[in-house]
Amino acid sequence: LFLLLLLPLAGFDLSQYFRHLHIYLIEQLAKLGGLIHFRLTNLLVGVYRLQQQLEIFLQHPDRFLLRGLEPEDDHQKAKKIRENVCIACLGLFDLDRIATLACEVKKNEGYQQYQCEAGFLTSISLPIVLHLRQLALWLDVLDRFPQVFSATSAPDIAVKDALKMIIIDQLEQTLGKPFSVDGVMINVPYSYANEQEELQTLELVSPGVFASRKTNKHTKKEFISRNAFEKHFTPDVINKDRFRKHYSVPPVSTEEVGLVRGELSFTGPTIFLAGRYNKFSRELSQTPWMIDGKRKMEGSVQETIAASIAPHFGVSEEQLIFSSSGREDVDVRCLGEGRPFVLEIIDAKTDQLPEEVAIRMEQQVGTSKTVAIRDVQLVKREDLVHIRGGEEDKRKFYRALCVTTNEPVTEAMVHKLRIDEPFVMQQVTPLRVLHRRTLLARPRTVYSVRAYACRENPYAMVVDIVSQAGTYIKELVHSDFGRTGPSFRSIIGTAIDIHALDVMAIDLDWPKKLRRAEEGVN
Repeated sequence: LFLLLLLPLAGFDLSQYFRHLHIYLIEQLAKLGGLIHFRLTNLLVGVYRLQQQLEIFLQHPDRFLLRGLEPEDDHQKAKKIRENVCIACLGLFDLDRIATLACEVKKNEGYQQYQCEAGFLTSISLPIVLHLRQLALWLDVLDRFPQVFSATSAPDIAVKDALKMIIIDQLEQTLGKPFSVDGVMINVPYSYANEQEELQTLELVSPGVFASRKTNKHTKKEFISRNAFEKHFTPDVINKDRFRKHYSVPPVSTEEVGLVRGELSFTGPTIFLAGRYNKFSRELSQTPWMIDGKRKMEGSVQETIAASIAPHFGVSEEQLIFSSSGREDVDVRCLGEGRPFVLEIIDAKTDQLPEEVAIRMEQQVGTSKTVAIRDVQLVKREDLVHIRGGEEDKRKFYRALCVTTNEPVTEAMVHKLRIDEPFVMQQVTPLRVLHRRTLLARPRTVYSVRAYACRENPYAMVVDIVSQAGTYIKELVHSDFGRTGPSFRSIIGTAIDIHALDVMAIDLDWPKKLRRAEEGVN
């Protein structure tokens, strides 16, 4: 300060000095980027205010010389040490506070319950008021340095991105794990006590924006969203004079009010476990069977599998989301290699599945005697396309025990049901599923049919069928009162029904076959 006071005495133009200092700081700001912007902008504003104070001093030195002559009490001394929070980041980039975050995460019991080798990722929730303050600073530097900054291109990077660069580096060093989208989510919320009060000024700046938001049922619940702010509040969109009238440019802050970090929370990764299941019971549904809120039968394939898998991942059975390549009816068995299935496990406490644990899961399910699983393994989200995509292109292999009702099976009937050439039939939504499926006529391809007479029962025959996925096999046999055609009934010219049905194979080579010891898979 003393040297600055000597500049005018030495013949220097004080305003020119500050002008060059401003330009130097702006050049550094442009070089260093957004992470430093908040610190440097604070310095820039401080220099600007120092210039104003010095100019006043040179005009009225008596005002300043009399200051400080009065004795200071302890309260005044203590107050001098305190500083206002940063006008740009509201204390967000306080390095002392940031430095403690990584240690807090490592010691937090909520984080310690996760054993995830993939690492971690962060979810930082910041008040929208930071965008408002960025806007005010943007307008300020535009006024002072129009040759350097543009009204259409922000002078810095997003606050959240800048903070993440600092936090992620510290977390990697402290936790000894990498940043990964497949890791444990570390949720870091921040709040600002005066946010609503400051944001209210936006309604005075651009009333039209809020008039439309209040009439829109999707947006009227929140004052303004981050996307709406970025769309409607930029220097090239707003009325700058109106903005300055209702909000300070540059923004101001106090020593009492800054950002407050909330309680840390954690969310485990979503992982996917795949395998194949066999179903040996004709009295077991694939998923819990509920009608009008009441269970129709105890147990299901899904629940039997989930009971053995959920404990390892530290979640409840209800948290598992089950999906499979098709489904069989309650009274249909699923044999052969089994039906591919996937369990989506949300907030998993571990992302590892040791081989011995997978084997134990398979053995435990096998003890049910109604369900068995094999090839249990973890898969990636992108692998789910195998089970969810191209369903109509898949082929299913069935074996049906069929019985004629009016006359014994003849050699001619068996011959007619030995079809090697594919044919297309039309299936109107079966009556038995009409309560839950749309009424439509669906074309389905039957690729082959092979019938064999039964020696033990003259009215019975075993028929092997290869058909397009989504075919209703029971209706293919008896025609569902003529709603499916052609059907076995129409082909042989006599009434025929299905006594038992098994799924023998599914034309889907996924997930990878592991060929483990199959204890319990009998």
